[in-house]
Amino acid sequence: MVKGRHNIICSWKSWLFILSILICIGICISPSIAQRADGIINSLAQRADGIIKLSSTSSQDPNQHSEPSSDAGTQSNSTPVITPQPADPSVHAVTQAAVKLGILSCLKRINQVTTFLTANAKSGVLIIPSKDQPDQHIFSTSFEILPPDDSIIYASASFFPNNDAVYDTVQYVDKGCEELEKTVFKHLKRKSVLKENIILLDSGKVKVFLMPAGNGCVVIKKEVVQ
Repeated sequence: MVKGRHNIICSWKSWLFILSILICIGICISPSIAQRADGIINSLAQRADGIIKLSSTSSQDPNQHSEPSSDAGTQSNSTPVITPQPADPSVHAVTQAAVKLGILSCLKRINQVTTFLTANAKSGVLIIPSKDQPDQHIFSTSFEILPPDDSIIYASASFFPNNDAVYDTVQYVDKGCEELEKTVFKHLKRKSVLKENIILLDSGKVKVFLMPAGNGCVVIKKEVVQ
């Protein structure tokens, strides 16, 4: 009986000793596991932070083009691919200026209208962008255009983020308005007189206004491009 109790006590002490060893091993190992887990978490955090900084604070040369990524779920595709663009004579100087100002929403329309207005003529331009977020507001331009016939034309063109545009051209002609209506603009239909003196001629999208000015006439053309 005494021998049986002794065996039970020894067995209990053995299990207590083994349990103590296991607890010590666990205490030694657990900090290593925790540190490894923290290292993995920190590594993932650094990678995520790198992607955020890359997309939010990286500066892009206005003369370069950024390719959109097709898969935002990977780090490599989250990085903008920047490739330099060679000078293209078909790109109008105003379009190039718009790119430098960060106006990208209506570049095709800007290039279309400005190229049309200044075709085969010398010109100078004043650009008037919005001070805050120019890509989300009106972009206005004013031109002096000098055609080969030595006339002078003033033109104004404005562009909007939804890709709409409106332009006006103003030109003095040393002929009477009624004469111009019967000769130069004989194919256009008189729509009305705005109030007393300015004649409105309709050619569809383009509206032509004839305003008397001394012995001559100021010809104003207007079109809304959509």
